Amino acid sequence: MQDKKISVAEYIADSIAKLGVDTVPFVQGGAIMKVIDAVGQHPKLRYVACNHEQAVAMFVDGYARIKGFGVGLATSGPGGTNLMTGIACAYYDSVPCLFITGQVGMFHVKGDRRVRQRGFQETDMVSVMKPITKYAVMLERGADARRVFEEAVWHAKDGRPGPVLIDIPFNVQRELVSPSELSPFVPPKQERSVAPVDAVEGIFSELTKAKRPILLLGGGVRLSRQTETARALARALQIPVVATWGAADVMPHREPLYLGSPGRYGNVSANEISLRSDLILALGSRFTTKMVYNDKIFAKDTRVIAVDIDQGELEDGLLKHAQTIVADLSVFIPALLARAKRARKAADGRAEWLSLARSLKRSYHAINVPPPTSRGARVNPHSFVNALSELIGDEDVVVSDCGLNLVWGVQGYQSKGGNQRFISAWGNSPMGYSFPASVGAHYARPKSRTVCLIGDGGMQMNIQEMQTVFLYKVPVKIFVLNNYCYGMMMLNKNDFAGRTFGNEPKTGYAAADFVKIAKAYGIKSFSLKDDKQVRANLRKILSIKGPALINVNLHPDQTVLDVVVTPPKVII
Repeated sequence: MQDKKISVAEYIADSIAKLGVDTVPFVQGGAIMKVIDAVGQHPKLRYVACNHEQAVAMFVDGYARIKGFGVGLATSGPGGTNLMTGIACAYYDSVPCLFITGQVGMFHVKGDRRVRQRGFQETDMVSVMKPITKYAVMLERGADARRVFEEAVWHAKDGRPGPVLIDIPFNVQRELVSPSELSPFVPPKQERSVAPVDAVEGIFSELTKAKRPILLLGGGVRLSRQTETARALARALQIPVVATWGAADVMPHREPLYLGSPGRYGNVSANEISLRSDLILALGSRFTTKMVYNDKIFAKDTRVIAVDIDQGELEDGLLKHAQTIVADLSVFIPALLARAKRARKAADGRAEWLSLARSLKRSYHAINVPPPTSRGARVNPHSFVNALSELIGDEDVVVSDCGLNLVWGVQGYQSKGGNQRFISAWGNSPMGYSFPASVGAHYARPKSRTVCLIGDGGMQMNIQEMQTVFLYKVPVKIFVLNNYCYGMMMLNKNDFAGRTFGNEPKTGYAAADFVKIAKAYGIKSFSLKDDKQVRANLRKILSIKGPALINVNLHPDQTVLDVVVTPPKVII
């Protein structure tokens, strides 16, 4: 018996719900209205009407980092192009998600015609998005709805994950189809790279023989859902552990052999142990310029074994490895853990190495740059992040923005483990990301407390989402680390003989009074003027039930510690 015919838009809404996605953000628009209507009426879907499409994409990115997958909608032309920055965030950090854009009717689509535009607000979204998606396609016929949707989701999740896009002309959204008659997508047969027993055995043997080995955890550990397994592996191997920013929340701070993040703006302890090591086993790390601050120094005399699912990252990345293994960490890490558990005892002769690691952790992990004192009392951002970190619960989510507030956050954040999360758009790192992403993170984990860390410059990029937060009563706590300038750019002014343009009030940049603006939107707002107010009020602020904005008063000259270290002359 033929099932009831439904519109393609209704079929898409049903398909989204079956993915386990329960919240879909969008900005209303003529070319996507049919899909939005189907989502709005669907009994298993909740919608959030954002106020800018960039916020939609960043909402989806934050939601997907916590939930595992996300979906967002936007209209044609400028609505779709406004998604680009957030989609790029998901692409560079390998976040699986789906974006659906409306398009002018097929009879108006430009195609190969030698005109710039035929339909009103028409843009070739497939061509625009191809460089920052794993898969971008136009759904040209209702009969292909199932195949195209399933193929898009498959690409988003398969191998190294990432964002995908389906562009749907308005007339196709309205086509009627019988779901049972739609052709499915059949994934191609692929030879999966598994962790061969001999590779695991060989790596474990090298770890055992090495005198100064360390384990480097990258963002791929999270993406492969191997957080708990990686923690168990670190304990089983009993070697020092460092983590990239993308894995900043994987290891609990309480672990004595966890030394933080290497790189120019990481932790001295992590850089010191990395430069002294004779073997680095890197799991799911891209070795970016943020970590490899000097490729002539970093791991110069160290054997690096890198394991990653993406062969391109292993072969064409910044660092040349002694050995590379293309493998899915969801297979490789459990296999190595099983081998480590079978070992009778740890390698001999490492007592001094482990003692050094613990000493570095005690003495050089914490970052504390005193604030300038020439202009009265201000908040020390390092002290603030330390205090915030102490109060964050095991299930809570912290979303950080970019620039100095991201560096202060990463350097001072101390993970408690469990399901606590610390996320950011690590690779793209745009101003304004953390506010809408924290809204998405809340909907992904509504019972957890969500904290947004953002600078004054970033807050102005998506400030319109205060209306979204107010209308939907999203209980996110927004901490604006306000140093009244583009702080990271101010750090570079000495490279230009002390000049700087458009970075501070006297050269063309200034921020409004965020406390007053939040109140205008109907959001509770506060100001923390010095460290005493932080200690006295932070716990109460975090316990507020609804949304709140807190202006954290920093000094414009507040700097960040450059933690680059030089190779040691004596290596134990």
